[in-house]
Amino acid sequence: WRDYYFGMFVMHSDTDVYDMVDILGKGTFGEVAKCWKRSTGQFVAIKILNSFTERSGYLKSELKILKILGTFNADKFYFIHLFEYFNDNDKLCLVFELLEQNLFEFQKDHNFAPIPVRHIRTISKQVLTALQKLKELSIAHTDIKPENIMLVNHSRYPFKVKLIDFGSASVLADIQHIKGPYIQSRFYRAPEILLGLPFCEQMDMWSFGCVIVELHLGWPLYPGSNEYDQIRYIVETQGRIFTLSSLDQLERTNIESFPSAEVKAELHDQKMMVDLIKKILNLDPSERIRANIALKHAFITMQKLKLQYKNTAYYGISIQSLKDACLFGNKKDMDAACCHTEPCHKEEQYQRAEIPYNLTNTSVQISDKMAGSSSNENNKEVGLKGFYVLID
Repeated sequence: WRDYYFGMFVMHSDTDVYDMVDILGKGTFGEVAKCWKRSTGQFVAIKILNSFTERSGYLKSELKILKILGTFNADKFYFIHLFEYFNDNDKLCLVFELLEQNLFEFQKDHNFAPIPVRHIRTISKQVLTALQKLKELSIAHTDIKPENIMLVNHSRYPFKVKLIDFGSASVLADIQHIKGPYIQSRFYRAPEILLGLPFCEQMDMWSFGCVIVELHLGWPLYPGSNEYDQIRYIVETQGRIFTLSSLDQLERTNIESFPSAEVKAELHDQKMMVDLIKKILNLDPSERIRANIALKHAFITMQKLKLQYKNTAYYGISIQSLKDACLFGNKKDMDAACCHTEPCHKEEQYQRAEIPYNLTNTSVQISDKMAGSSSNENNKEVGLKGFYVLID
């Protein structure tokens, strides 16, 4: 680091000064630090890449994707917001908005208790919106899992989330040559990847279907110890704690205690969720529901729930869950928040952010106009026929 100021490491870009407050995590790529941005008094997360990462294709791929995503409003499409990147003392630093914790950490903090169906819908709507945009851009994230879906600020905006970690993401044309199960985390790896079949961005939908079930059950749906074990789990459709003979059994798990009418409302909602899960976990990627269609599914829109159970408390708290997370401003904007089947804001494309790929000692800043401002103010011999036990 270039400086050491009042007991804190200091990093300098061409446009700002950052005081390191804490180390949030370390990995093979480097580390992530919580820092204080002097110009705004805002806390940010800075990914500090090691020299190996800088020399690998990982960095160029991530910056390429972030450049594409920088064309759009990060809050509207639920992507993490990149402010700038710079070199400091021969270390490449990427400055992101500071988010709270990922969904795996959240579940761990709550002893892996199942997340209520209404909150799973709230999370699903946001992630599906992100996946829809990635589909439009022909980008595959390739690593959808609870660890890469982060809560923004849970106390202020309950279950408002953003998709993070585009280090493994790529434009589809750039990854078609990849062979074998070397993309996606194993528990969330799509059948076409496991079997070495042609693939597309629909592998992300499979991963997200596994995430939904994990949030509902409290443990991974397919916790295979290797690729063959993963295929076995998918074929048998069973979990580690008790056996699911089919995904339909999810309809009979984790119902909260409400009065009779409320039980019926939540049972209906859970059945709608399972129907969506079955469409997502279709073994054939060409038949697997796409994100834009999933956003119109009755589980997301609550159209059937509204029609049959509009006067129940369950319907009311389900609407409130969406409102709490769909805000794009202060709490006073809640009444104006749009949480229906249509996008929350009019489509708006921003001027393309020019982010050079060179790693010289230059600082690149992404303006709010280019990428949208941050919403965080302070901040898992087999034939395909055998697979279909999943959906029969």
